[in-house]
Amino acid sequence: KYDLKDFSVEAGKTVEIVFENPDFMQHNLVIAQIGSLQTIGKAADKLAQAPDGADKNYVPEIPEVLFATRLVNPQQAVTLRFTAPSKTGDYPYVCTFPGHWSIMNGVMKVVQAKSK
Repeated sequence: KYDLKDFSVEAGKTVEIVFENPDFMQHNLVIAQIGSLQTIGKAADKLAQAPDGADKNYVPEIPEVLFATRLVNPQQAVTLRFTAPSKTGDYPYVCTFPGHWSIMNGVMKVVQAKSK
């Protein structure tokens, strides 16, 4: 499981996530469109059977995927930088390594940017 079940970011702002993998197996971080956890998970399950699934880091090539890291090896880290969506709401994040998505997920809450 991820150490955070949810976190908040401001709409339209630059986000930087340092994703560290302290586990003994590979994991990734995929941020998806609102309401698309099941869609991403099912697509990831299909990739597990595909000959090129590992080459694609088990990240489905579908429009619901907004941002994704590569597979991160045990005891390694990767930084994911992106601009948060402009639409506020709850965006699921998930590990799409085979079999992980149903328990290894959380929510990125996109909130209205604070005015200065």
